[in-house]
Amino acid sequence: MTFDCYGTLIDWETGMIAALKPLTDRVAPMLGRDAILEAHARQESGQQRYTPAMRYSDLRAVVYKRLAEEWSVPVDA
Repeated sequence: MTFDCYGTLIDWETGMIAALKPLTDRVAPMLGRDAILEAHARQESGQQRYTPAMRYSDLRAVVYKRLAEEWSVPVDA
């Protein structure tokens, strides 16, 4: 028997939604949870394919910037 504690015990989706809230609050029309998670997954997997050795902490900043661009929301560096 195996147990997937990452997806079962850690509600990473809610954390992701909360972390992106400062960005998604400025998107019009308002995005639903699924749209936010799908966009994040798309940007994250695309960046991971492009730079597989990138540290995850650095990857998050790139993904945030790409999401802002995708949603036409200006952000500061």
